[in-house]
Amino acid sequence: MVLESMDKRKETNNLTIYNQNIRSLNKKKDEINIMLQESQGRPHLVCLNKHHTRKEEMLDLTFPGYKLAKCFCRKTYSNGGVCILARNDMTYQAIDLNKLCKEKVFKISAVKLNTCSTKLTVCCVYRSPSKKS
Repeated sequence: MVLESMDKRKETNNLTIYNQNIRSLNKKKDEINIMLQESQGRPHLVCLNKHHTRKEEMLDLTFPGYKLAKCFCRKTYSNGGVCILARNDMTYQAIDLNKLCKEKVFKISAVKLNTCSTKLTVCCVYRSPSKKS
């Protein structure tokens, strides 16, 4: 019984995060869906940069076993944006950092995870290489 308990505790300490500069989520939904379903030990969180999706489209986005945890979408310009998808079994708190975002310069989305052993904030950040603040 003790070994079983230790194994469960060990599993909860493993966190897998997938990060990708996707450059248009709409064009790569099928590829992302396949990756999420076929990955060994499916990622707990998926961070996507430059998703090129509007807020309304993001709210309708679905991947089996995942939900949209937090996102930033451009309002004025097209393209860009960052988002975090969380596996359905994850407990998290979305952090609103949209006031820090500046279109064409800096984008950030974040979630706070509280597990039995750790408090962790995961951020998905994109900083345009050619823009100055």
